[in-house]
Amino acid sequence: MELRDYLKVVRARKWVILQAVVVVTLTALVVSFLQPPRYQGEAKVLISEKDTGAALFGTILPELSSQPERGLQTQVQLMQLRPLAEETIRKLDLKTDPETLLKRVQVSAVGQTNIVTIKATDGDPESAARIANTMADEFVQWSKGYKRESLRAASTEVESRLEEAKEQVLELGRKIDAEGKSDDVAAELQIATGAYTTLAEKLEQLRINEQLEIGSGRVVSGAVGTEDPVSPKPLRNGVLGTAVGLVFGLGMAFLYEYLDNTIKSEDEVERLFGAPVLGHIPTDRVPKEQAQRLAIVESPGSRTAEAYRVLRNSLDFINFQHDTTTLLVTSAAPGEGKSTVAANLAASLAQAGQKVVMMSCDFRRPTTERFFGVTNMIGLSDVLTGSHSLKAAMQRPGDEQLVVLTSGKMPPNPSELLSSKKMQELVDELEEWADWVIIDTPPLLAVADPAAVARWADGVLLVTRAGVSTREAGRNAKEMLDNVGARVIGVAVWDLGEAGSASGYDYGSHHYGNYYYADYYSAQLAGQSRSAKHRDSGAKAPVRVTTEALPKGPPPRADILYIPPRSPGRKLAEGVGRMLAAMLGFLAVVAVAGAVAYVLDAYFGWGLVAAIARL
Repeated sequence: MELRDYLKVVRARKWVILQAVVVVTLTALVVSFLQPPRYQGEAKVLISEKDTGAALFGTILPELSSQPERGLQTQVQLMQLRPLAEETIRKLDLKTDPETLLKRVQVSAVGQTNIVTIKATDGDPESAARIANTMADEFVQWSKGYKRESLRAASTEVESRLEEAKEQVLELGRKIDAEGKSDDVAAELQIATGAYTTLAEKLEQLRINEQLEIGSGRVVSGAVGTEDPVSPKPLRNGVLGTAVGLVFGLGMAFLYEYLDNTIKSEDEVERLFGAPVLGHIPTDRVPKEQAQRLAIVESPGSRTAEAYRVLRNSLDFINFQHDTTTLLVTSAAPGEGKSTVAANLAASLAQAGQKVVMMSCDFRRPTTERFFGVTNMIGLSDVLTGSHSLKAAMQRPGDEQLVVLTSGKMPPNPSELLSSKKMQELVDELEEWADWVIIDTPPLLAVADPAAVARWADGVLLVTRAGVSTREAGRNAKEMLDNVGARVIGVAVWDLGEAGSASGYDYGSHHYGNYYYADYYSAQLAGQSRSAKHRDSGAKAPVRVTTEALPKGPPPRADILYIPPRSPGRKLAEGVGRMLAAMLGFLAVVAVAGAVAYVLDAYFGWGLVAAIARL
């Protein structure tokens, strides 16, 4: 996928993205306003670690070890010990347990310093400050006791050795008194006396250090109760909710796009069927009882009628060699509008002065007679079975250019009749008189009839509906036509512009969209359109398809490009769409910029995220 494909997906699913952003943002704001305020007390402790060996050997070592980060993190972990929490609960008489208290206390080192902060959170600002101060004091006291205990243990060990040295000196003194003083005994006495003196000095030094020991840390800043709550932060939560909603919405949009296997674009249609799109047919908004009507006759000034004219012109253009006379019109699945396209295409070709035969091969659900106002008493099945002649079955719906051959009664073997030699002879006979033979068949994936009759057709016009027809059905239909050697010359797509406007894939207007509104014809055909609304498009009376009733007068100038005015509703919809697209683009830019700023802030330690969090 290219960048524009991703942008098309975003445009197509903008309502999903917008809903996700709105829902998550509103949820974050509602939760923020419903949460009780929480206050935070912060105490700071300066860590200064001295090795116990310094007291034994009289050497002052650096305040931190050769790995200061490791030593500092050790102190951070020691501040979160359970005994400290238990002592804090006891002193403050808190109604909680150590585990819960430790979850409300946050201990962390400040950057590259020896300072550790203790942050306690509570519903009362004074209580939060007391908890932080008590935790800090308890750590200092515990650390001091731990260090003094270490020195006390060392003093005890030195004291025991001092007693041994004293006994050794006394023993040598008694030996001198008894045996007299010799050089060897004098040397031993000097060594013993030196050891005794050294140990006595160390013992005194340890006792002094024990009294001076203050532990590994000292409180340099006590916590103070403040009325500014740390949570909830509606502004921060709203911004984070918007960012999360945008990411979630984009994820859902691409997930929907991945799961949606319907046809949505012209490029996709051409790749799927290997044939060009000859026309984009918009849905004609009419009452349900008038759904099966000739829009090109009933509403000649409508955009739907203009779409059929475009389809007719495209068909004439690709048939410049006049090698296609019999055209089979079908679809992959039911409900894709193939009968409507076939009937209106036949009427449009007849209006252009060409001789057209409209033949229905749909024995199971015939609809051709409803479009042209003819009967279905005698039809194709009667001709193929030999019960009636072709001349008796053919009907004219009010003019000389169009002949209709309905399907007739349902035969017991429709596929066999349509694939028979007699069907081929019938098609050849119709081609001798007509410029076009339009054949309406059932859907390809419903029955075998279309594949049976496709072998007698010069070309196939596939009809599909954007947003409804699936890719799998289209592939199966194309494979079925290829298996019988049929040639797909083009595709007519329903609702590509309509589905595109709703979902973002607005390809139809790119080609012919401006002319589908057909405001160009409205002034000349207003009277005819109004009278046509009262005409019954059923089978009660023949429907005349010729253009004799069109008003006389000079044709419109071909050198003037007419762009019809847009209605206020369409202007509003386009404005809202542009506004939403701009807003989603802005949110996407903000999200990307926020992610980059967060990474840079974490790497360089600028503190921007912490500053924003305090808003």
